[in-house]
Formats: sequence, C-alpha cells, structure tokens
Amino acid sequence: MTDLAATWSRWKAETFGSGYHIWHEGLDVDAVTRLKGQARERALAMLRLGRSLGDDHASEALAAMGDAPTIAAMRARLDAGDPPLPPATRVRFVRVLHGITPDPRLADHLVAILDETWSKGQPWSPRVDAALALREFAGEADEAALLRAVSDPSYLVRCHACESLLHRWRAGRRQVSDYPALFALIRGPDDDDAPTAGDLARYAEARQRLRALAARH
Repeated sequence: MTDLAATWSRWKAETFGSGYHIWHEGLDVDAVTRLKGQARERALAMLRLGRSLGDDHASEALAAMGDAPTIAAMRARLDAGDPPLPPATRVRFVRVLHGITPDPRLADHLVAILDETWSKGQPWSPRVDAALALREFAGEADEAALLRAVSDPSYLVRCHACESLLHRWRAGRRQVSDYPALFALIRGPDDDDAPTAGDLARYAEARQRLRALAARH
C-alpha cells in the first residue's frame, strides 16, 4: 500500500468506521456533510484523494457534500454502463443522486438489479438494497418490479419487497410480519434453492393479498 493509500484508508476508517460497519450500516455521509470551515476543507481534500484512488465511497460522500464534478461523473458512470458498475455500487449511487436531485428515471437501475436472472449462489444483498431503495420512488414500473420480487428465491428479498410496497402505499402497518397470513405465504425456503411449484403458488397468492392491500390505501 502506498503512503497516499494508507493515509486515505486511515482517515476513512476514522471518519466512517470499519469496512464491515460501512457495509452493514451504510456510509454515514453526515460525518462530513455537517462539517464547517477548515474541517470541511480537510474532508473535501481527503475525499478527493480517495476518489483519485478509485474508492467509490469517496465519490458518494463528495456528492453528498455537493461536489458538482463528482455528481456529474457519477451520473455519467451510471448512464454509460460500460464497464458496468457492481450492483451494490449502482444502488448506492442511485440513492445518493436521488437524494440530491430526485429523478424518477434513476429507479430504472434498481428495477434492472431486481430483475436480474437468478442463479444459485448469486449474492442476494444487492437485490435487498434495490428493494429498500425503491421506497423512495413512486412509479408504476417500480411497483411492478417490487411485486415481481415477491417471488424472488431469497426470503430477505421477498420480505423487503413486501415492506417497501407497504411503505410506498403508506400503510398503517409497514412490517410484513404485521400481516400474519401474508407473512406465512412468503416465508421459506430460507436459502437460495430454486423455488418449487408450491412455493411459486404461495408467492402468487401473496401478490394477490398485496394488491388487495394497495386498493385500501
């Protein structure tokens, strides 16, 4: 590791926490957006160093601080798709950019991640992240994607897709476990085995129940 890389890595950990913490809790951009004066200038300089070293977390934080060149570069990377961004990075970029300037077209990136063809051993976490991020959107295509995700092989994706729909509809109860009959339909299998015909039938019934809930709100 070069001296510059070591300096960046040390400052990043001191400012945002460990790599595991960032993965589990998300990047705490408030740690830098609330800074003023020299502390802010120091943070901007360090984040620009991180961006020059290819760290996308640095780009996210710079964008949250309103750095116009970084915001433009992030939009360009999302739109270009060549080389493609890792799904988890795409979700993070969408959330940051939508938070700065709401843009319903950004949801297309999340829908594409949710709709990716499943294969055994494929990571489920980007699909969970995409389902959660779609709470911030309100398009018909987004809603249809969340309903399709109720049949995802991963239980966690199914669960968060249901709860994102409940949030979007402003339901009085927004945890799927608050609806026992619906919850029973989406539970199991808990691993990434391909759903059986019986599983898919249960998930289809869950979608019917969700549509009925939507009609009430």
